[in-house]
Amino acid sequence: MRKVRTKVLVSAFVGAVALASCSNSHSASQGSTTSTNPPTSTTTAPPASSSTTTIATASCTKAAISAAAMSATSVGPVSSVSGYGCSGSWAYANVVVGTTSSNSFDAVIVLQASGSNWTVVDRGNACSNHLVPSAIYTPACTTS
Repeated sequence: MRKVRTKVLVSAFVGAVALASCSNSHSASQGSTTSTNPPTSTTTAPPASSSTTTIATASCTKAAISAAAMSATSVGPVSSVSGYGCSGSWAYANVVVGTTSSNSFDAVIVLQASGSNWTVVDRGNACSNHLVPSAIYTPACTTS
């Protein structure tokens, strides 16, 4: 009888450990999307976390990226977004800065999710400190 009880307890313990490891896994994978043409509907999920707080991630859409890019003042007046990509809570956008064709130039900006919105961040800092995920690092940080 004692062996049966021990086996039941061991089985329950192993089952509890297996269940706990499923709900608290520290997965290194994260959703990523890279696009030069806007997708019809794309969202990215934040990396898995053991935190009990849910983190909202901004939508990876041309509309969401464009809204942040055009409202930022750090690079000058952004007139359009020609391409973008996202990975987790990071994104980049290929933008045209300037108000007329004679005074405009192409640039790349880096954005970070802030709740459900995107915020333009210092590209030099984000890239040099390798904060930008590898899935979008090359187009976000090595092109101009």
